[in-house]
Amino acid sequence: MSLLARGRFASYLGLIWFVGSRHRELRRPLLREQLYRQIHGAGVAALPVIGVLAMLTGAAAATQLSALIGADSDLTQRMLFLGLFYELAPLLSALVVVARSSAGIASELAVMRLHDEFTALRRLGVPPADYLLLPRIVGMAIALPAVTACFQAVSVGSGWLATALVEGRPLAEAAGRFLDLADPWLALLSLVKSALMGAAVGIIACHHGSSGARGSQGISGAAMQSVGTGLIAVFVIDVAFALLLYVLR
Repeated sequence: MSLLARGRFASYLGLIWFVGSRHRELRRPLLREQLYRQIHGAGVAALPVIGVLAMLTGAAAATQLSALIGADSDLTQRMLFLGLFYELAPLLSALVVVARSSAGIASELAVMRLHDEFTALRRLGVPPADYLLLPRIVGMAIALPAVTACFQAVSVGSGWLATALVEGRPLAEAAGRFLDLADPWLALLSLVKSALMGAAVGIIACHHGSSGARGSQGISGAAMQSVGTGLIAVFVIDVAFALLLYVLR
């Protein structure tokens, strides 16, 4: 591993330690307001895109599985739960959040660093890391599971509706068959996975935004690196949870 990669990895670990040791500071009104702002920007503002994507994904997955396997098959319902609810919903939600928010966080911090706003906060007696980094990282860790839960609800609902329309069956029957085979522990695990993805994306974006080169090229470089590395982190976490599920089963 190169010195640059080791230094970057050490910075990620340092930010993890920082969040774990300073999260109680979010009780302060000023930081809590910043936290709400980050949750709104990364989560609430993404809901229109998430809703449309979830609706199309759920309908497509359900109709394709019904055509290939059969709507009445337990395998179809298990595939909908494992493939759509557990796997695709957290992954696609994370990709949307990375595309929308990761570059924005990195660019915003890079601009603040360029204009010496970190120094200005220190002079005012406000710890810059507490005010600028902590709400963004925790906000991403909260926003992504919430976005994922919305994706899961909309995609599964559209899948039930598509199955009921294609097969001519009552909607309640399609929903009941799915719920009978659903595993609540895997639903909870999918949200844990989303929280870890959100925290990783926030840490990576904050690192590149607060430590990149100064200037316009530094701003664009921080945005590109945060998105690229954030995507890698999302897939690494997704693969790790897939292996965990394989071991548990």
